[in-house]
Amino acid sequence: MTTTAMDVRKTFNVTQETRYRFNGWFRDRTPLVERVMSHVASAVLRVTPDEVRSACRDVPRTGPPPDIPQIRGWRPEFPFTQVAHHVVERLGRLPAWDEFREFCESDEATRAMLWTPATEAIASTADRARARDAMRHKVVTEFVAFLRYLSVVAHLRQAGLDVRVHPLADLVFEVDAWVERLVLNPRGGGQRSSRLLLHAMPPFFFHDLAITESEQVGNVRLPARRDLDRATRSLRGVLYPDAP
Repeated sequence: MTTTAMDVRKTFNVTQETRYRFNGWFRDRTPLVERVMSHVASAVLRVTPDEVRSACRDVPRTGPPPDIPQIRGWRPEFPFTQVAHHVVERLGRLPAWDEFREFCESDEATRAMLWTPATEAIASTADRARARDAMRHKVVTEFVAFLRYLSVVAHLRQAGLDVRVHPLADLVFEVDAWVERLVLNPRGGGQRSSRLLLHAMPPFFFHDLAITESEQVGNVRLPARRDLDRATRSLRGVLYPDAP
């Protein structure tokens, strides 16, 4: 089971708005574009809820970060979404925090995407020790957000729903996840892609998973399993209304 950038493009690059967005992003052929367009989502679609929960137990506790403006406003060329997807696919599984951190330092491609730019950002500050703490907090926070996101995707897929994800869908078409022509919001909040896909024919539909409850797993607040079970039943009812 795989999802390629071409699969994503065929699915979502179908309106005037999405074509304009994709063409503008694709035109410069930056390293990010090359990396995203060659990315194949496979291992991420095999991650189980238990694997996500296991990874949560290794995440370090973080307090309030030092307020370093250069770090607070730091926006690397490669968004964390792409880095996390890359790591999962290279390893063939979801790593815990310590392994993720070590891989970001040792893997050449990941080091270029995250480790080196982060090191350079820290070096540009006057107080490198506090900047290092602020950067660590920033990356841990992004890693936790990815775990929360994957916990929803993994739960729905384990229930037999063909939920798909890919960095291209996320970064360009603002689609967090989808099943057939139903766009989902595992990160919560509104549907980011509705304005881009509104005029698609045949139409896309948007489903609010309405996950509001959470539970503590290690140092991470994950969506509560009973809320995920309810969201799964709701999504199944939308996709297969005539099923017994």
